[in-house]
Amino acid sequence: MSSGNDYFQLIHDLQRAIQGEYEAIQFYRALLPMAPPYHRKYIEQIESDERTEHIVNFSNLFRHLTDKEPRVRPGELPTDYVSGLKKAIDDEQEAAEFYQKVYLGSNDPFVRKIFFEAMTDEMRHATRISFLYSNYFLEGGRI
Repeated sequence: MSSGNDYFQLIHDLQRAIQGEYEAIQFYRALLPMAPPYHRKYIEQIESDERTEHIVNFSNLFRHLTDKEPRVRPGELPTDYVSGLKKAIDDEQEAAEFYQKVYLGSNDPFVRKIFFEAMTDEMRHATRISFLYSNYFLEGGRI
């Protein structure tokens, strides 16, 4: 890190990333029972990525840099499957753009690696959820 401002910005960005991942985990857990059976494995895989990789990596880095636990608060949960998919597409794309900004703004190889991996996963998630959204209507909107 080249300055204190960079450090504080990274801490802020990590806290934002952790909050976003926490909300995504809760969101996908709530969306899963609403999903058609043939969609569930995709949603489970996305939730697993968020839970076992992203939030873990961001939280570990946050703890390493601050010696503190990150704080999270509940977010918005889906009320129905279709609007949940639409929100998930937007959220995944927004997360990918944010992670790209952090990735491009850092000179630290470790920070860049963590944000790059999360960015590419979020892009893959957005594509997969877009597929589920399109597939849902191609299948006649059956649940």
